[in-house]
Amino acid sequence: MFGRLIAIGLGLVSFAVVLMVALPANLFGRGSDATTMISAQPPHIAVVDGDTMRLRDTLIRLRGVRAPARGEICRTGPLASDDCGALSSIALAGLVRGHTVSCEIDGHDRRGFALARCDAAGVNLNQAIVAAGWARAEPTDAAMQATEAEARRAARGLWWANRQVPL
Repeated sequence: MFGRLIAIGLGLVSFAVVLMVALPANLFGRGSDATTMISAQPPHIAVVDGDTMRLRDTLIRLRGVRAPARGEICRTGPLASDDCGALSSIALAGLVRGHTVSCEIDGHDRRGFALARCDAAGVNLNQAIVAAGWARAEPTDAAMQATEAEARRAARGLWWANRQVPL
């Protein structure tokens, strides 16, 4: 009888350990591998930062995009510096405001967050935030690197300091 109680107790402990190991991937809205497409209406979209959104209960990171962290300072005028992480978030919010967002999830980052290509009102958000100069391209994404290079040449967003000033 005592041996059977120990076996049941060990079984319950094993089940609890499996739950603790299995749950973290889904905590805080991290997506599962089974999801490939997700969309949300405006009331169910929240911009977390310049490369991350929450669609309903799923946290989505824009594939190929690295937005500055909040608190990262950059020049935005001849005598002005601003929080480029906050400005990046504002830029992404402006792109999604009032629109349905649809994302095609095609993997997960090292922390388990869904990586996706997202669109709003026919605009590719991944490309748009980099093209506007408010995010950098991942070094391994050649297409996004070309988009970033154009934003740098045009001195948009983060690249304001690259602006050619006539003498």
